Amino acid sequence: MKKADLIVAASANSADMLYACGFVAPDPFIYFSGAGETGIILSALEQDRAEKDCRPEVAVYGRDEFSVDEKAKSIDLILALAQKYDFTGFRVPGDFPLKLADELRAAGMTVTAEKEQFFPRRQFKSRQEVEAITDALRVTETSMRRAINIIGEASIGADGALLWNGGILTSELLRSEINIEIIRNGGMPDHTIVAGGCQGAEPHNVGNGILYAGQSIIIDIFPRMSSTGYWGDLTRTLVKGNAPDILKKAFAAVLEARERAKELIRPGAIPAEVHKFANEILARHGFLTGRQDGRNFGFFHGLGHGVGLEIHEAPRLSPVNHEPLKGGEVVTVEPGLYYPEWGGVRLEDMVAVCSGGCNCLTEIETVLEID
Repeated sequence: MKKADLIVAASANSADMLYACGFVAPDPFIYFSGAGETGIILSALEQDRAEKDCRPEVAVYGRDEFSVDEKAKSIDLILALAQKYDFTGFRVPGDFPLKLADELRAAGMTVTAEKEQFFPRRQFKSRQEVEAITDALRVTETSMRRAINIIGEASIGADGALLWNGGILTSELLRSEINIEIIRNGGMPDHTIVAGGCQGAEPHNVGNGILYAGQSIIIDIFPRMSSTGYWGDLTRTLVKGNAPDILKKAFAAVLEARERAKELIRPGAIPAEVHKFANEILARHGFLTGRQDGRNFGFFHGLGHGVGLEIHEAPRLSPVNHEPLKGGEVVTVEPGLYYPEWGGVRLEDMVAVCSGGCNCLTEIETVLEID
């Protein structure tokens, strides 16, 4: 019985497909690896470009090489592929199209969905991948500086609202300025967060409405680079003018948790233990975690996550991950505190796990108050 790896997806949307072949295309095509052969099969529309852009170890085939025409369905092409190489089954990613899997099984092929990562080596970044992630992070930092500058330029109205460029500064307006800066530098924004005041108590609330002085503004920026598909990720918490004492105290606690957690990240470190350590620091500062009146409060998400061809990928720095870091991972370190009555604080850096510790890839400063 001969089995092969099989992916059917658009590499513009599938991190596994992009990782497998290195070629970006907006429409689904076929990747296979088995019987000593690794290749992709795609239409004549993309064949010439693929031959230039694909990884050198990946062969590029036109549909006609499998005796099917351009109008043939994916099932026909895969069955022709199986016949050529005598494949009797396929290992596929967990997000493989269900309809196509059913068609293959109906044709007598075995189809086994991978329960874990399809390419486990994806979590261990090469030097070139770290460079691509760092390039994405630099664009992220440029857009964060744009936000910081706008907040700095803003004046404070009689009711505390921030005024900028002749009008009221809102989450929507600041987010658009951030996103424009990302696009200008070759990235694509994705749900940029600008959450003011109590909205910041919900970690993934993108934010809306007027921004005010003296309140926290959580800005979380995570663009994907158009040229490489790699992501950056960065969060800062800012206050225009003077921050309330509770915000200053929370900011100091989160900053200490982030910096001391980074000191523990190294090959052999257990993510769950690093997360617990950061949580204990926050608790020692008086910030407990729990649930009250139907709302979560405190530090109720993981300390961080891997970043690469997906914004959230393995490994997770979470309380349930007891798999030691091995070196080569790129992860975020982003402790946070969230309280419905006043908002939140989150401070996020990215680090590359390397021999003896980790290398912080983030260069932008960490500040709270903006004059």
